[in-house]
Amino acid sequence: MSLVLHDLLTCCRRLENERATERRNEIENFKRLLRDPETVLQLDRNSDSRRGNQLNWDAVFSLLKKSFQKEMENLRLTKPNASASTQTSKQKRMQEIGSLVKYFIRRANRRGPRLECQELLNYVLHIIKDPASCAAYGSDCSSILLKDILSVRKYWCEISQQQWPDLLILYGKFYLTPSGKMNRVLVARIIHTLMRGYCFQTDQLRSDVFSFFSTAMQYVRQERNTAGLDHIIAAMNIFFNTFAVNCRKRICKIGEEILPTVLYIWTQYRPKDSLKESIIELFLLQVHIHHPRGATSQEKGAHNSEKWQSILHNLFDLLVNEINVIGSRGKYSSGSRSVAIKENLIELMADICHQVFTEDTKVLEITQSYTVTQSGGDTVPSKRRRIELGWEVIRDNLQRSQKDFHVVPWLQITARLLSKYPMSFPNCELPQLLNILHQLLPHQRRGERTPYVLKCLTEIALCQNQKTDLKSTHKLELQRTWSKIWSLTIRSISFQQIETEIFGLLGAMIQGNLVVTDKELWKIFSGPACKPSSSAVCCLALAMSAYSVPENLDVGMEQTNRERNLDSVLKEAIMKWALSCNLEEEMEECSELPPVLCSDFPHLTLQKVLVSLTMKNSRATMTFFQNDAKCVQHLQGKEENSFLDVEELYLQTTFDEMDIFTNFAVNVVDKNVTGSRFVINQSLRETLECCLLAMSEKLLSSYAPKSKLVAAEHLVRCVSLLIGVLGCYCYTGVFTEEDACKSELFQKAKSLIHYIGESISNSSKKLNEDAQISSLRTLIMQCTKCLCNCTKNSANKMVSDLFLRLLTSKFINDLLDVCKNLMTFTGKPSELGEVDLVGNDPEESIMEADNQVSDDLFDDHSVTDISDTNESGEMQNVTGAVSPLAEEQLTKQDLLHLEILRFLCICATTVQIQTMSFRASDIRRKLLMLTDGSIFDSAKPLHLHVYLLLLKELPVEENLLTVDEVLKLLTPLSDVCSLYRRDQDVCKVILNNLLPIAVSLAQSGTRTEEKRNAQEQFLTVVGAFWTLAQGKRCTAPVRVALLNCMKALLEADPYSKWAILNVKNEDLPVSEVFPHFLADSHHQVSILAAKSITSLFQDVKQRDSSGLSTPLPLKLQQKAFENVYLRVQEGMGNSFSGDASPEDVLDKQCNRKAVLLMLITMVLCCSPVCEKQALFAICQSVKENGLEPHLVKKVLKKVSDIFGYKNIEDFMTSHLDYLVVEWLKIKDSGYSLSAFPYVLLNYTGLEEFYRSCYKVLVPHLVIRSQFDDVKSLANKIGKDWRQVLADCFPKILVNILPHFASQSHGQREVAEQRETASKVYDVLKDDNCLGKQQIDNLSHNNLSEIVVELLMTLHEPPNVNAEKGPHLSKYIRELDPAPNPPHFPSYVIKATLDHISNCHKSELKSLVAVLSKSPDSFQKILLALCKHASDMNNIYKKHRVLIIYHFFVSLLLKEIKDGLGGAWAFVLRDVIYTLIHHISSRPLIFRDVSMRSFLLCCDLLCCVCHTAVKYCSDALESHLHVIVGTLIPLAVDQPEIQPQVLRLLKYLVIDSKDNVHLYQAIKRLDPFPEYPAFEELRTTQLKIKYSKGPYSLLEEINRFLSVSVCDSLPLTRLEGLYDLRKQLEQYKDQMKDLLKTFQEKPEDSVMVKLVVSLLQLSKMAVNHAGEKAVLEAVGSCLGEIGPMDFSTIALQHAENALDSKAADLLEDKKLQWVFIMLTQINTALTDNCIDVRAAAVSCLKNILATSSGSEFWEVYKSQGDPMLIYLQPFRMPKKKVLAMPANDSEASSETLDDTNLWIPLGESHETWIKNLTRSILDSGGVQNEVLKLMKPLCEVKTDLSQTLLPYLIHDILLHDSNESWRNILSVHVRKFFTACCRFASSSRSATPQNSDSVATLPYLSTSSFIKEMNLYSVFTGKSHKLQVAGEVKGRLQFTLRFL
Repeated sequence: MSLVLHDLLTCCRRLENERATERRNEIENFKRLLRDPETVLQLDRNSDSRRGNQLNWDAVFSLLKKSFQKEMENLRLTKPNASASTQTSKQKRMQEIGSLVKYFIRRANRRGPRLECQELLNYVLHIIKDPASCAAYGSDCSSILLKDILSVRKYWCEISQQQWPDLLILYGKFYLTPSGKMNRVLVARIIHTLMRGYCFQTDQLRSDVFSFFSTAMQYVRQERNTAGLDHIIAAMNIFFNTFAVNCRKRICKIGEEILPTVLYIWTQYRPKDSLKESIIELFLLQVHIHHPRGATSQEKGAHNSEKWQSILHNLFDLLVNEINVIGSRGKYSSGSRSVAIKENLIELMADICHQVFTEDTKVLEITQSYTVTQSGGDTVPSKRRRIELGWEVIRDNLQRSQKDFHVVPWLQITARLLSKYPMSFPNCELPQLLNILHQLLPHQRRGERTPYVLKCLTEIALCQNQKTDLKSTHKLELQRTWSKIWSLTIRSISFQQIETEIFGLLGAMIQGNLVVTDKELWKIFSGPACKPSSSAVCCLALAMSAYSVPENLDVGMEQTNRERNLDSVLKEAIMKWALSCNLEEEMEECSELPPVLCSDFPHLTLQKVLVSLTMKNSRATMTFFQNDAKCVQHLQGKEENSFLDVEELYLQTTFDEMDIFTNFAVNVVDKNVTGSRFVINQSLRETLECCLLAMSEKLLSSYAPKSKLVAAEHLVRCVSLLIGVLGCYCYTGVFTEEDACKSELFQKAKSLIHYIGESISNSSKKLNEDAQISSLRTLIMQCTKCLCNCTKNSANKMVSDLFLRLLTSKFINDLLDVCKNLMTFTGKPSELGEVDLVGNDPEESIMEADNQVSDDLFDDHSVTDISDTNESGEMQNVTGAVSPLAEEQLTKQDLLHLEILRFLCICATTVQIQTMSFRASDIRRKLLMLTDGSIFDSAKPLHLHVYLLLLKELPVEENLLTVDEVLKLLTPLSDVCSLYRRDQDVCKVILNNLLPIAVSLAQSGTRTEEKRNAQEQFLTVVGAFWTLAQGKRCTAPVRVALLNCMKALLEADPYSKWAILNVKNEDLPVSEVFPHFLADSHHQVSILAAKSITSLFQDVKQRDSSGLSTPLPLKLQQKAFENVYLRVQEGMGNSFSGDASPEDVLDKQCNRKAVLLMLITMVLCCSPVCEKQALFAICQSVKENGLEPHLVKKVLKKVSDIFGYKNIEDFMTSHLDYLVVEWLKIKDSGYSLSAFPYVLLNYTGLEEFYRSCYKVLVPHLVIRSQFDDVKSLANKIGKDWRQVLADCFPKILVNILPHFASQSHGQREVAEQRETASKVYDVLKDDNCLGKQQIDNLSHNNLSEIVVELLMTLHEPPNVNAEKGPHLSKYIRELDPAPNPPHFPSYVIKATLDHISNCHKSELKSLVAVLSKSPDSFQKILLALCKHASDMNNIYKKHRVLIIYHFFVSLLLKEIKDGLGGAWAFVLRDVIYTLIHHISSRPLIFRDVSMRSFLLCCDLLCCVCHTAVKYCSDALESHLHVIVGTLIPLAVDQPEIQPQVLRLLKYLVIDSKDNVHLYQAIKRLDPFPEYPAFEELRTTQLKIKYSKGPYSLLEEINRFLSVSVCDSLPLTRLEGLYDLRKQLEQYKDQMKDLLKTFQEKPEDSVMVKLVVSLLQLSKMAVNHAGEKAVLEAVGSCLGEIGPMDFSTIALQHAENALDSKAADLLEDKKLQWVFIMLTQINTALTDNCIDVRAAAVSCLKNILATSSGSEFWEVYKSQGDPMLIYLQPFRMPKKKVLAMPANDSEASSETLDDTNLWIPLGESHETWIKNLTRSILDSGGVQNEVLKLMKPLCEVKTDLSQTLLPYLIHDILLHDSNESWRNILSVHVRKFFTACCRFASSSRSATPQNSDSVATLPYLSTSSFIKEMNLYSVFTGKSHKLQVAGEVKGRLQFTLRFL
């Protein structure tokens, strides 16, 4: 031991001397020794080296404590009744001892914390827990605790999680039981500081902390002592802020308890401003917790109660009074404006107003609870008074006084209220409030009120812009007022004090299009009225995007620019104004710099304006720029209120805000809009360049290193301007980046950069000077703004690339040198005071990485800890120790260093396509050298900041670091984490900054070993943090950061190939660890974990062509679901402890339920294969976990919308079979069918559920032999249980028969299922049940339905051998979700179908043969399957139905040669058109499953065509054109399926050309496209077509017209249209002859037919696939034909070709109409819409069953029309004739006497025409039985309703004996045409409304038809004939305009 330490030790021992005098002398000696530098140095060394046998600071402290204890004992022995002098001496002695301890502690820790934290804490606790010692030394110890322990970061981090709440409660007791010995304010300060530590360093929630606040507030109220109350409320705010996430309900309750007391304190005790600030913050917190994001009701996420509403009203009353009092005093100033109220009070008032103004009540009587006083235990009754509510309060206060002090606060409130809650502002208040503000505006234009009036007006303008439901009267009134305001504002533009507000208002009015602007607006931006500023340029940008810039403003301007184009005069003036450029004076000496160089303008806004001005279409260019992709880097900077995240969490917890669903939208690859359409004005461009070059030249000539006028930052702004203009030009596509680099502007920018580099080089030599440091930092920040490392194509990106090209290697190297110098800078001492510390030995903190597992990384035996270099004892903060991340820890040099580092990181990480003058890899290498051990010391705040910045900025996904760079970057990580493991703030930031590097760890490469090392380093740290988290040594924010880290690992390695943590020698994949967060005790952690589970089910980094993430394999997804569901249920079970309060239980229940529901919602959205499991989990959780149905339904509503279902019922019903089966599987009495949560299906009761779903429920009960439950169900719905069984028979049978048919092959499960099915069937056969006879009858009568139900159970598992099924396995994947139970593979279905056929007593071998006995069975089955497919919203379900369709059609094709009972032609056509419709409706972007569906359809179509060619080629002949026309676009658009399509086309056209039937069809085909792939096909088809020589134009047109086309497949004629246009173009001379014929004899002209056909095609194309292509092709053909007399075409079109054909074929008018109707039905049978097909079948069967139908068939069958072959399956037996039902009511013409029925008013044409046709059919006036049976088809097909209308009216008139019908029809048809003519005459210049024009068509066709039928007298009058003709012409003109 050294001599000095020996002296110190001797002195310490003498301090225990028995004689007081000697002890006193030794104290002085002790102090002297502590001041000795050598003694201090020795003690420091011994303390740092941790040598136990040497005297160190802790040993001295231990000896000092002993002497202190002895002194205390001596003092206690002093007699209480001692003399006054003795007592005085005692007090003095006590002070000396206390001061000595404080002196020692501060001397020991002066150069950094050397004493052990726990020793200091034990000393403090020992003193303050003992009443006697606390009375003597409590204040001293409290001072030590506050200033010497809690202000030191090392100690702050070493205080244990248990000690924080213990200390807090202890000092809470001191506050509640004060004594004269303990300063009350000091205690409050300590409570405030302890609360920060408790909230930020621990995760515990102690109930006694809650109770302390309530007790404290009551104590303050009773004792009327507010000393230290501001600290108590500040502590309360910290506590509420921190625990609001977990304990919303509890905090709301305590808030409702204490706020009345706080209101009382405010009103009665006149608190000081600091206390008011804390109280306002408390109010704001409580309002936000009760009303997240302003929610006004429980349904929207608010937490409301009567007590809270009372508090709100009292608070509103108090604040109104407070604001008025402030206004009257003119105090409570903020900033330089004494008239304004502080923003936090305004914010609070706005929030309160938003809540209380929503009520209907305008006046309310309240109880003023805050005026209640207590006296001697008696409570004085509270006052009651009436208060006004609503916007009247604001309006009254705005008008009450003309003094600014009174008006301005209410203007502030109004502006904030409108800004924050614009949609809550009542529409009726807009005009009134606007008028008041308009009146306030002219007064005191230069006064203090005006800016606030302008801000208010701006918010109103923005608010009005969002209102879409304003009344027209309000709009007119508002427009007049806005015009006046516009004029006033324009005239005030020269007042610089309010310039920002003025331009803000002008911009808002322009944005909302509230006024009609005049040229005065443009004068602002082209004259001397104001100088260019940030606000002015923003307003100009808005104006240019809203309006076109006028050509010029006045004559004078034109005269001064005679040499230039007039349209560029104003643009040039604006340009010069913006740049402050005057070319005529450019030689004069510049007196000041232009504003654009002196201040920062919004990024690239001015540049975009300048470039837009040089374009021909400035407005389009500006709009183009506004749609530019936003750069994340340039959007940063706005610090949002951190509590907004908590509010958002509340709304997610109540599922009122579900932004999670936006992540599941299809992400289509960005298609950057090119700017090639922009045309530049070269003259203006030259002017702009001239101005910019002149400005740059002036700047360069004025610049000097010591210039006072021009600084380097001005040069950077000029560079930004030049490069910004060039970048914007590049972005618009005017010229390339290479062209930009060759321009003069770029060269000038290079010169500027050279001088900027010199400035940096000079500044780097003067890093001790504050001015140079500040200047250089500003310079670097300006440079950083020019850079952007985003990958999206944008103007920012273009500018950034150009800026990088400017930078020289010297520029970069100088900055790197500055960084290196600043890293070890030892110049000017820091502002916090330089301290000399003897550093810790770094070797002791280095982890032994080779043999140490991750658990050891952060264990406490790592002796070296944070050494708090800058935290001397003098650094004190009443709210705790300063974080090493805090900016106050950094010097100005440090801040400069970090700014340069950020700039260099962006330079090093920007993706570089072109070659720069520097290498990014070199920059990265030199930046990583900053982390070398030789210079890097993570204990220094600067070095910590540097490392964190490098971690965050260097790794970017688009430009990955190399493996070596990753290793270098990760090298210091373990040491840094070990050092700061207890500092929760630092740990959180470290983990957050680790996120970017996870991507680099997953990169592929050859250096496997190095990559594995990097991965291990990363995983070691993550594993160590996980161990800490499991040991409850991490706070929630750290666990959130850790969760995000693991999420990043999951995204980087979704298959867990390397993302495996080693925890306690056990390997744990991150995918298994991650779900544990779901059970976390903190709500924010668990809910975030639930929202982040997507990566467990999808590879989010891999996306398919549709932009959706790639799903993970089935086993991984199923395992993930089991894990996450297990963990979330674990969390549900761990929620509640025995001593929890009721509010705590409620909070935890609410939070846990939200996590569970959020988790299941995410699974629903991201995993189709787990969708059913997730839904069942919801159902089970409603029962087991008490999930509230209203919350579940909120989620299900959103999910069903996302999936495309109509509603929740549809979504849940689609899974009901599965849900019920799983529910009934659970062997628990609580899981009966009646306990099923039917409320989730929106059923209000059990009876409604049973009645709606019994056909789903009963089969599952039956197969389980639960017949008692069936009887109970039947009884509930009031039906006989046997009848219920009969109703459900097909589905019951499907649950039984497959088990009979399938072979067990020794499988026990299959044998058991067969035995169960057999027992159930035996019960059903029993006479007490259905009985054998009824079963046979039901089987026979419902055979087709049974087959459909059986087919719908088909589910082919993947990887099934092709021989077991019809090669369906290649269209199935393991990730295709399983269907509802029961389901069976195809071989079981086939066996079951065979079993059914065997059960029929006939010799027929197959079920198809059995079905052939009732040919319409095929139609029923095919239609049912198509119906299922069309009803499916889920693409997987739709795909499965298509597989089933393929399976069944394949069975039919095998037996089509036998005729299918006469249905072969119908089946063939139905299948062909079904497949073609599905192929034609293909999505724009194919996903895997949709591609498989598409291939499946093509495969089946190929099978159908091969079979048809083989057995019935004559039938295929009529369909060949539509098949080929559909397939051609596929081969062009879809390269993946082109080979398959071409094979089919070649088979049909080339291989089958010798087929006699197909030969003629091939001849009529449209030519194939001139693509190489179609060359052989095209040659073959043309050879056949022109086998007898070339066609004339007439023959080409006739061939084109000979091809009929399905209404919903116009795209099949596209190639024909292309060919027709070529023919029309080629044979112009022949077309002249045809047009000449047309002029001579128009009624027989082929040109008329062609034009009509083209118009029909265009009509068909609307709203169909390929609409644009068809319309353009039709337009091209019409263009080749040229103008014609369209009225003649109309007359020709009016002659219905179908009527003519009917008349030619049949003489009987009645049979003609049957023919017409059957033809329409035959067409409808191939319609795309399944409902139309179903209705057509219904009509067809009924019509053929009538006597008219039978008669028609017999008469017409001799014609040999193929139509009858298609209709054959629907014929009834000859003896069965349908008897028409009698009308329920007597026919009455009055039912049609309704004008609204005949004239469409505010409804679509489809709705109107269907209603009209239905009403006519229901009126009883129609007598024709065939027409009456057409009603079902009319209700679903608009065109047919329109076609049928003339026949209906004709039939009515034919049977109108007393002319009552005739009169009514005449009146209403005339009224319609009169209304049309009146409309036409009133708006001749305008285009007619589409609905009116379309509505005219049925009346025109009716008029024409009636005329032809010689019944035209219904429309009397010559003039009306002319009107009708006029309408005809007008309609056709409209049609042409449309085309």
